[in-house]
Amino acid sequence: MPEHPTPVSESVARLYDAAPEREWARMERHRTEFAVTLRALAEHLPPAPARVLDCGGGPGRYAIELARWGYDVTLFDLSSGNLALARQKVAEAGVALTFEQGTALDLGRFADDTFDAVLLMGPLYHLLEADERQLALAEAARVLKPSGLLFAALITRYAAHRDCAGRRPAELLEEADIYAEILRSGRLPPAAGDRPSFFAYFAHPDEASPLMWGAGLEVRTILGVEGLVSTVEDFGVNALAGPAWDAWAEVNYRVAADPALFGGVEHLLVIAAKPAWRRVLRQIAARLAEAGVSYTVVGGGSPALHGLPLVVRDLDIETDAAGAYRFGELFAGQVVEPVALRESATYRSHFGRFDFDGVPVEVMGDLERREGDRWVATAATTQATIDLDGAPVHVSTLEEETLAYIRRGRLDRAALCLPRCDHGRLLALLRGERTTRVL
Repeated sequence: MPEHPTPVSESVARLYDAAPEREWARMERHRTEFAVTLRALAEHLPPAPARVLDCGGGPGRYAIELARWGYDVTLFDLSSGNLALARQKVAEAGVALTFEQGTALDLGRFADDTFDAVLLMGPLYHLLEADERQLALAEAARVLKPSGLLFAALITRYAAHRDCAGRRPAELLEEADIYAEILRSGRLPPAAGDRPSFFAYFAHPDEASPLMWGAGLEVRTILGVEGLVSTVEDFGVNALAGPAWDAWAEVNYRVAADPALFGGVEHLLVIAAKPAWRRVLRQIAARLAEAGVSYTVVGGGSPALHGLPLVVRDLDIETDAAGAYRFGELFAGQVVEPVALRESATYRSHFGRFDFDGVPVEVMGDLERREGDRWVATAATTQATIDLDGAPVHVSTLEEETLAYIRRGRLDRAALCLPRCDHGRLLALLRGERTTRVL
């Protein structure tokens, strides 16, 4: 983990220490961003008094609102100027917060699985390097509880040009190299010397979702928080009050998830969850390995472990009959439906249902499907070992899982898998050169 302060963190502190009041007032200038984000928090946050880390929360605009709503909020920021102003504003608001100073690259003072939600609505766009953004996300994910939510903000690729067009259009020629570099790489570095200057990474909208999935987070939604009034709110909307303002705030929230807006707003808000199933599967895999039970993860968990952007709602585990009953013994406290030989019109197996802290798990021993008047084995025959956060987990190969989706008529899921399949392995299965029982 990088030592701090780094040159970037020094630039962040210098920028915000110079004018913390400007950051506080920014939400007055950009009322729609504030209103849409608050609506998103109200809709998606778990009920108060859940614990929230506002990481890079500046002078505390969101932290104070959440404290008013009854949340247990820790405001964490790099700028001493921001934190000093936050303390003043907290006192004026008559709410209680916990204050911490530090960098989003190192949340080491907080234990794993501490917070129900993390707000990361500033740090990512001041981290110019991809590995730093990934580290900040990894730290935020680490301190989130399983199923906890991350709210992460990105400045969009064209925001600087839109701002330039609206406020100082001649600057496009005067600073041509700077604007060309933003279009090319998204980077606006700090100005040379000690003078405070704005700097940022401007993310293309297509980067938002892969960035979160790559950090092991499941994307719930992405919002363009300026909605329909991006860069034009000063021309009338900001002057509204009462029902007229509420109507505009509501319509902007209603359309904020439309991807058609994403290239034309200044900020994207990504709401993502730390999937609880990953921890559950690590625990299951370790216990099964210790007990010598062979198994294969199939269903949605398999392509997710292969890196596809899928929300996993339950875990499906194939084994043999003896393995299924041994699973039931090992996890007797999680049994919902004990393992027994069961059959439907289509499938038969030694089947059991389990619940691991809200994560449903189904175990199938010696799975068979009906073909006419007989039963034929249909369990996965190929296997890969995937590293799941440091633990080896056995999964079906993506190629065999894709064929299983095709047979079951899940062509949408198969289409998602196909581009990532190994062409040679897929053809070998189709030609019968490698054994598969899923077709």
